[in-house]
Amino acid sequence: MPSPSEEDFARALRAGAELAPAVPVDEFALRAEHRGRRRVLRRRAGIASAVALVVAAGFVPALLPEHRGTAPVSPPPRVDGAFMLDTLTGLLPPDGTVSDGQGTGTDQRGPGQPPQAYLDYTDSRGNKVQLALTVDVVAAPVTRDAQRLLCYEPVVPGDATCDPATRPDGSALLTTSYGSPGSDEFDLNVVHTLPNGRQVQVQERAADRSARQLPLDADALTAVAAAPQWQRVFDSLGTAPTRPPARPAPAGDRMLAALTPLLDGVHLDTGRTATDLPGRIRVDVSADGRTSTLLLTVTPGWRRSYPADPATSFSTLHTIGSFDRRPDGTMVNTTPLGSTQSPSSGGYLADALLPDGTRVGIRLWNATTGRAGAQPGAPVLTLDQLSALVTAHVWSTI
Repeated sequence: MPSPSEEDFARALRAGAELAPAVPVDEFALRAEHRGRRRVLRRRAGIASAVALVVAAGFVPALLPEHRGTAPVSPPPRVDGAFMLDTLTGLLPPDGTVSDGQGTGTDQRGPGQPPQAYLDYTDSRGNKVQLALTVDVVAAPVTRDAQRLLCYEPVVPGDATCDPATRPDGSALLTTSYGSPGSDEFDLNVVHTLPNGRQVQVQERAADRSARQLPLDADALTAVAAAPQWQRVFDSLGTAPTRPPARPAPAGDRMLAALTPLLDGVHLDTGRTATDLPGRIRVDVSADGRTSTLLLTVTPGWRRSYPADPATSFSTLHTIGSFDRRPDGTMVNTTPLGSTQSPSSGGYLADALLPDGTRVGIRLWNATTGRAGAQPGAPVLTLDQLSALVTAHVWSTI
């Protein structure tokens, strides 16, 4: 069973979409919850493998013929989980310690799933953080409206920062942060995207409230994300797909107009509604004296230009929660974000891929002041109601 810190980190990564929605991070965070379960099996397998290698080593000299002359050239290292973890570890300050690392290589978790690495890092002053890194290619040409290149209106004004920048080499850099020392969530995230679509995202999160500062500042995370060592990973991913003409993301006011009739009997507080960017709105919803915050995202043509089939990628990334594949091709996943003891305490997630390729996601949590102000009790809407919302046909028409 994952430890509380692992569950918290997984939930925090999944809930980070308010600043910069990033599908690979969602995928990675879902599997972070499984990390603890696999650790014992990995250790047992490692011990068994080591014993087998020692036994086999005694027979190798007798089985192999004697070779003389020039030694063969070693092949380049395979881009697997070990390569990802070792590369990330080698880019961190050497005065710290690394523990509980995990990595996945190219297509190791299924078609279209990007290579990733995850580890705990403690600096010389005792500040412990959790790091997650994803290497991916995004559709080219990379435009300023691409995901992970835009700032999203913070859930808690003043408690989050977002700074987009263009580097001298033409690459895009997005730096976001959330929370502060001593708070439940204290995060720093950097996304580095080259003009050819090659992208690295690094997330750093304080492991607990005792961390007074994050060991890696924005410059250090940028150096990790922009390191040339990831070139070999990009080579294994191939060239970035081209971006075909696609329906633009719907304007926020159109999304709000489509959402309102779907929430029969629920009051929408339009005075607190945020429609800051196409394809995304945030609104407070109230019923029976309770209020929850709802974040809705609509992405037409999700990953339609990537090598892997979007439907395959969508089903592969959803291994936690309740998954339903309907006769018309609609796929929907619903997940509670709370702890094992209180499943609804962190809110709910609902995610759908509609037959026309539109991806619709909703995050709902029981607070009017953002994640730091989470209130006890189940959110206003149920998981079944969220499932009905994200699978509504209207999202394919606006």
